[in-house]
Amino acid sequence: MTTTGIRVVLTAYEGRKLFGEQLPLSGVIERELTSLDGNQWSLLLLDRPFDYQVQDSQSKAFRGFEARKLLIRSRWRGQSIGEREPTSVFVLIAGDESLFEDTRIDPKRFYFEAWAMCENEKKG
Repeated sequence: MTTTGIRVVLTAYEGRKLFGEQLPLSGVIERELTSLDGNQWSLLLLDRPFDYQVQDSQSKAFRGFEARKLLIRSRWRGQSIGEREPTSVFVLIAGDESLFEDTRIDPKRFYFEAWAMCENEKKG
C-alpha cells in the first residue's frame, strides 16, 4: 500500500512527550524511502516545522535546527501507516535534510526521538 499523499497526525504514545511537547504534529506523506536494511519509511512533510536541538557526542556542544520533515515507520508488524486504525511509529529526525536525497537511507545517520501514534487526519 502506498502512503504518498496521505495526511496524518502524530500524537503522544504511552504519555511520552516528544520534541519539547510539540505534539500533535500533522502533515502529508511526501514519498516513501527504503533503508539499507530493506525497511520502508515514509517521509512526512510537516505543516508546522519546529526547532530541535541535539548534543554532539564528542564536543558536548548543542546545535539547533529546524525540523521540517520526519521519517516514520510502523512499529507494529502487519499494520501500516495510512490504514484505518492508528499505529505506533518510529520517529527519526534528520540533522541535515540532504539525508533524504540518498537512494537508500541509513537510519543510523538520523536522530531517534522516540515513538508516536500515527493516524489518518480526520476531515472536519
